[in-house]
Amino acid sequence: MNSIAQKMNVALISLTVLLFTISSVTIWVAVQTRTSTDDLLNKALPNAISTIHMVDELGEMMINLVEYANGEVEERTAFKQNYQAFSEYKSQLVAANDAAIIEDLAKVEVLQQNLIIFANSRIFDTFDPLAERQANIHIQSISKPLEELLVTLLEAVLKEAKAHDAPRGDTYHVTIEYYMELVDEVTDMQSDFTRFLSGDASAKKHFLTDANEFDIYIKKLIPLEKSAVRLTQLDSAKRQFDHFFSAATELFQTFDSDAQPRAFKAVDYYSHSEYPRMKAILNKMADHSDNLLLKESEHLNHAAKIAVYVLSIVVLISAAVLTTVIVLFRRLLFTPLRKVDKAINSLRMGQRNIQFDDIEDNELGRIMKSLKTFQHELSELDILRKENARQKDVLKQDKVDLTNALENLKSAQSKLIETEKMSSLGSLVAGVSHEINTPLGISVTMASSLEDEHRKFMLKLHTGEIERKHLDDFGDVSNESFHILNRSLRQASDLITSFKQVANDQTSEQLRDFELGALMREVYSTLHHLIKSRPITYIADIDENIPMLSYPGPIGQVFTNLFNNSIIHGFEDGGSGEITLTVRRENDHVSIVYHDTGKGLDENAQKRIFEPFYTTRLGKGGSGMGMHIVYNLIVNTLQGEISVRSDNGAVFEIKLPIVIKQNEVMYECI
Repeated sequence: MNSIAQKMNVALISLTVLLFTISSVTIWVAVQTRTSTDDLLNKALPNAISTIHMVDELGEMMINLVEYANGEVEERTAFKQNYQAFSEYKSQLVAANDAAIIEDLAKVEVLQQNLIIFANSRIFDTFDPLAERQANIHIQSISKPLEELLVTLLEAVLKEAKAHDAPRGDTYHVTIEYYMELVDEVTDMQSDFTRFLSGDASAKKHFLTDANEFDIYIKKLIPLEKSAVRLTQLDSAKRQFDHFFSAATELFQTFDSDAQPRAFKAVDYYSHSEYPRMKAILNKMADHSDNLLLKESEHLNHAAKIAVYVLSIVVLISAAVLTTVIVLFRRLLFTPLRKVDKAINSLRMGQRNIQFDDIEDNELGRIMKSLKTFQHELSELDILRKENARQKDVLKQDKVDLTNALENLKSAQSKLIETEKMSSLGSLVAGVSHEINTPLGISVTMASSLEDEHRKFMLKLHTGEIERKHLDDFGDVSNESFHILNRSLRQASDLITSFKQVANDQTSEQLRDFELGALMREVYSTLHHLIKSRPITYIADIDENIPMLSYPGPIGQVFTNLFNNSIIHGFEDGGSGEITLTVRRENDHVSIVYHDTGKGLDENAQKRIFEPFYTTRLGKGGSGMGMHIVYNLIVNTLQGEISVRSDNGAVFEIKLPIVIKQNEVMYECI
C-alpha cells in the first residue's frame, strides 16, 4: 500500500471511529446532565425565585394600602401594578405532580381573590384622598382672600395709629385688637376644617364656635371704624365670611370624614389576619422550593462527577490515537510536503537550476516531476517578462506625454474662465459708469449754474445794488439748485453702493445672508445700460422677502452671464423682444425662470449649451465658457439644478436651496 491516499484513508477512518466514540460518550453525559439541569432550571429554581418575588410583592401591596390610607392617591395605581406582578410570578410557579405545591397554590389563589375584593370594598371604595384634597383646596380658595383682606385692614389701622401716635386704650388700639381677633378666628376656622377632613369629630363644633365669635367681633368693629373705605372693605369681608361659612357648612353635611379612619382600621385588620396567613403560605412554598433546589443540585453534582470520570478516560484514549496519527502523517505527508514547498519557494525567488531529489512513486513524487517541468517553462517565461518590461517603459513615457498635454489643456481652460469672470466685472464697471454719468452730469451743470448765480449776487452785493428781490431770487435759485444737487448726488451714491456690493460679491465669494429680490435689482442696475437704447423690455416678477443664506456673488454672476448671453446671442443684429425674470419661493428652495424672446436654441444647442468651449459664435469673439461657468456655479457652488428648453426663445429653469450646505469649492469649473 504505497499510495498516500490509501494510508490517509485508514488514518481518517480511525479518527472517525474515535470521534464517533467521543461524540457518543459526550451525548450520554449531556443527557444525564440535562435531566438534572432541566429539573433544576425548569422547576426548582423558578419556584424559588417566584415565591421570593411573591413575598416581596405582597409586602409592597400592604405598604400601598397603608400609604393610600395616609392620603397618597397614586398608591392605588401602584397597588394594581404590584398585584399584577404578584399574579405574573404566581403563574410562573411549576406545580407538576407536586401535591404540596398544588395545595398551597389553591390556598394562595383564594387569599389573593379575597385581597383584591377586600382592598376595593373596604379601602379604595371607602376612602378617596382626592376628595379630601379638593375639599381642602376649595375651602382654602374661599377663606384665603378673606384672611388677606383682614390682614390688609389690620396693617392700615396699625399704620394710621402710628401716624396719629394714639395712646394705649385709645379707639385705635381697640380697633386693632378686634381686627387681630378676626384674623385669628379665620385662621382657627381653617384649622378646624382641616382637622374635620382628617376625621376629628369635634372639629365641626369648634368651627361653628369660631364662626359665631367672628360674627360677634365684626359687629363690634363696625361702629368703631371711622374710615369709609375700610367700612366698605369690612362689608366685603362680611360677605366673604358668609360665603366661607356657607361652603364649609355644606361640606360638613356631605363629606364623610370618617372614611379615612375606617380605611386605616381595614388595613390594620388585614395586616393582622389575612396578610400573615398568606405570607406564611408563601414562606412555606419558598422553603419547599429551596429544599427541591438543594435536592436537584445534588443530582446535578453527582452527574457532573460521573461525566468527569468518563471524559477523562476518553481523553486519554483520544490522546494515544491522535499521537499515532500525527506520527504517521508526519512521515508520510509533512516531510515530503516541506521538500515540495522548498522547491516552490526557490522557483519563486528566481532559481532555475534546482536539483530535484528522487522520492517514492506516489502523489507527491508526481508533483515533484511536474515542478521539474514547470522549471523549464519558467525559464521561457522570464524571457517574455523582459520584453514586457521594455514595452511598459514605452507606455510609461507615453503616459507622461499625455499627462503634460492634459495639464496644458486645464491651464488654458482656467485662463478662459478667469477671462470670462473679468469680462463680467468689466461689463459691471461699464454699466455703472454709464448709469452714473447722468446724475453726475446734472450735478456738474447745477453746480456751474449755482456758481454763476452766486458770482452775480456777490457782485451786486459789493457794488451796493442789492435789493430785497435780488436776495429772494438768489435764495429760490439756491434752494432749487441744492435740491437738484442733493437728489442727483444721492442717486449717484446709491448707484455706487449697489456697484460696490455687486462687485464685492463677485470678487469676495463669501457665504452670507441676503434678500434675493434686492440682490437681483442691484445686479440689474449694473446691466440696465445694455438695453437702455435698444427695443428690449426687461420684466421682473419676484416674490417679496426671500431671505437666503448662500453665495450672492455666484448668483449675480449667473444672472449677468444669462443676460449677456441674451444680448449677444438671443437679440443679435439689433433684434427686439422681452427678457422676463420670474422668482418664486417653494418651501426650502427658490425657483428662478429666465426667459428671453430671442431666436432661441435648436435641439443640438440645447444638448451642448453647458459644454465647455461650445459656442455658436466661433471666430466672432465667443469663448464658449460662459454657459459652462453658469452650469458649474449652480450645480457645484450653489448646490442647485438648471435646465434649458426652447419656447418662443430660450427658457432657463433654475432651482436653488434657500439655505446652502457647507460648500468647500467655489467657482470650480474644471
